[in-house]
Amino acid sequence: MKKKKHSVLYYFLHDMKFKHKLLITYLLVLIPTFVAFLFLYGKLSRVITINTIESEQALVSQTANTLEGYVNQLNLAMDTITSNPYLSETVYAADNYRLPDSIENSSDALRFFADINSLIDHEFITDVKIYLPEGRKIHSANPAFSGTFIPVDSVTGSYWHGIFAGSPNTVALLCPGFYLTNAEIQNQGSLAYIKKFTNITNSPEECSYIAIYFSADYLKSTLQQSLTNIDSVYYLVNSRNNIVTATDAALAGTYSMRYEMIPETIDTSRQFTTVKILEESLYIGYRDISNTDWRLVSVIPADGILSEGQTILVNTVSLYLVFVILTCIIALLISGNMARRLSLVVKKMNQYSGKTPVKFENHTDRDEIGQLVYNYNGMVDRINGLINEQTETAEKLKVSEVRALQAQINPHFLYNMLDMINWLAQDGKQREVSIAVQTLSKFYKLTLSKKNITISIGEELRHVELYVKLQNMRYENNIAFIIDVPDEILDYEIPKLVLQPVVENAILHGIFEKETKEGTIVIMAWAEESDILFVISDTGVGIPPDILPVILDGKGTHGTGSNIGIYNTHLRLQLLYGKNYGLHYESVRGQGTEVHIRIPATLHTVL
Repeated sequence: MKKKKHSVLYYFLHDMKFKHKLLITYLLVLIPTFVAFLFLYGKLSRVITINTIESEQALVSQTANTLEGYVNQLNLAMDTITSNPYLSETVYAADNYRLPDSIENSSDALRFFADINSLIDHEFITDVKIYLPEGRKIHSANPAFSGTFIPVDSVTGSYWHGIFAGSPNTVALLCPGFYLTNAEIQNQGSLAYIKKFTNITNSPEECSYIAIYFSADYLKSTLQQSLTNIDSVYYLVNSRNNIVTATDAALAGTYSMRYEMIPETIDTSRQFTTVKILEESLYIGYRDISNTDWRLVSVIPADGILSEGQTILVNTVSLYLVFVILTCIIALLISGNMARRLSLVVKKMNQYSGKTPVKFENHTDRDEIGQLVYNYNGMVDRINGLINEQTETAEKLKVSEVRALQAQINPHFLYNMLDMINWLAQDGKQREVSIAVQTLSKFYKLTLSKKNITISIGEELRHVELYVKLQNMRYENNIAFIIDVPDEILDYEIPKLVLQPVVENAILHGIFEKETKEGTIVIMAWAEESDILFVISDTGVGIPPDILPVILDGKGTHGTGSNIGIYNTHLRLQLLYGKNYGLHYESVRGQGTEVHIRIPATLHTVL
């Protein structure tokens, strides 16, 4: 019995046709998915509720921070007004006077009224008034001045004036709309921040008041931006249980709580609590607004959250079922098409591989995928073998070409050096011959001591120095040689014998063709992005204009010699690094030649 179950499973996984396998898989996936949705329905409702409450908590904190910013703006505006010295000068001057021109047009006066005008933005802060007590009227010819100072008896019937009069210790007051007179609401603003302005020399009846009027609609729009549920409400309540503003006045009145009861009913100002009002379950959270007696209250009906969550779940399930049905239909069509195409691919691969019919090994799957994998692996093995053979052949060819080109340079250089030593020997200069032989020995020791085709830039520069030293021995130090190469690039690699042929060419066909047989050779180098650029300049006779364009193609000649060394050097660099690298000649006849050599910046490693 065990063997039979194993055989059925093995047949399904390895040997059943691809189309039938996909059809059974789709059917098996649908059943657990439907069960999972039924199980997760209740969990999702809970998650949606929690996420909604957490989102509301974050919105309440954000909205409270915004309101605190508005309050800070009011405080800054009040500080700006009270700190101006002109205010004290005006309010506490002698009774009944006419402002002289010197005061009215003083810098303090101008700055005071400019400050007030800058505070009024007509969106949040709508107006600023200063109420003066009886007997301190200001008669000014300037209407802008007199419009700011108003007698306090014009607001003696207001609720806010009664609070100040009845509570001598009250210094400042944030006033809801009904604290203000109708005239204030119509002309100045729907809310006000009022501060008593006096000093110890005045009697209580001689108090002045600074009123900054601002917009309740502006606060309301801020609260409305945080609403996420059409049945929820935000409202601001002060310590006298007055509604300052609300997103919905009717709902705020229905769900209102007494100011002092809010902290007792709700556990913390940072969390929402379930509360029943009028037999309705509500989620309520609040935040105290700093520097005020306001509390921001957020109320969300529990039924609204649940119904919204249920709607989301029902819509999700419905959409899921629609997509499942469409997916099954499309998948069946695609799987049939894929099975047919796979069969055709397998048949073609069998034909080209010469394995028709396919003979599977014991561990090979017999469905379309198994046949495809079997044939594909065989093709990959054959292709990898061909690629490896081609890469190995190309690498060997490349190295052999480089070594052959390099070998062409070494005999050419050796011939010139032996000729020079022979000349010294004929002149009987035994000491110079000994130095020349030792120098030449050092040169070839550096060149031939390593199997690498590249060396460090520092070693290559030492090669060139030895070469110039040998030439100066022959021509009585007629060659001034300067190397200006920064230390930080000396450890980068360069192919052997790149600089020496260029320097040799500059000496033999540049400097030594001058009448004086004297000149200067300068080697400079620097890093340029991901490359290293050498510039070798000489003060020789220069290159004729007809020779310059063909000097790097192996066909041109220069003076009595050929350009084989220069051509091979340029060709070596392009074989090693590509067409973007190599030599570039610039020359002015009679002034000298400049050779640019570009190689990639690669640190030298000794193998």
